[in-house]
Amino acid sequence: MARLLPVFVHGWAFGPEFWQPALAQLNWADAVTLDLGFLKPEASGVTKAITLDDVCQKQQPILGIGHSLGFMWLMMQRRQGVLPAGSRFAGINTFACFASREGFSEGVAPRIVQRMIRGLGREPAAVVNDFRQRCGASPVFAARCQPEKLVHGLDLLCTEDVRADLPCGSLDVLAGRQDDIASPSMTKASFPAPAHIKWVENGGHLLPQTHPVECAWFLETLRNRMEQQR
Repeated sequence: MARLLPVFVHGWAFGPEFWQPALAQLNWADAVTLDLGFLKPEASGVTKAITLDDVCQKQQPILGIGHSLGFMWLMMQRRQGVLPAGSRFAGINTFACFASREGFSEGVAPRIVQRMIRGLGREPAAVVNDFRQRCGASPVFAARCQPEKLVHGLDLLCTEDVRADLPCGSLDVLAGRQDDIASPSMTKASFPAPAHIKWVENGGHLLPQTHPVECAWFLETLRNRMEQQR
């Protein structure tokens, strides 16, 4: 039986290079990173990004690991039935619903996301770097920003709700108690029992970068357990 293929999906305003600190700790030779296209690729130093079609053509069950919007995106693919059978999932700094709505008061007010969308039409880099600063990430050059993809990502954050698309049974999530983007209350509301949330007490929204050792331990333990259960 083929091992689960680790597939990493980054969040909004980031690219595949986001995962490098955690991947360096894991040393998974088979790990692949998808690129949602929010930023033009950096010149070097990035694990080669492949497409979802490339992954699906392997017909190998994946361990889909999503950060922030990346996890929601994975659940959307699961809902559409395009992922290989037997795939498993994990989330880091993430949520199943981001914008507040009836039955989900813990989310962010939609008007905030809509304001960001309008801002992308005027100064994309300013919106991206303001968000990255809030996360604790370094700024990116304006030339790297891909406005259409960024708008699409924000639209997903504003409209999508994948709570009904979560896998049955236990789901493992790594979250930061100090996360200002995916707040603890949003995380708890998104992933009620039997989901298992592991908290990093001093962690913010960029755990794969700020706490790569903790992320690696979380993912290594999870992958080993999942392999044993198959």
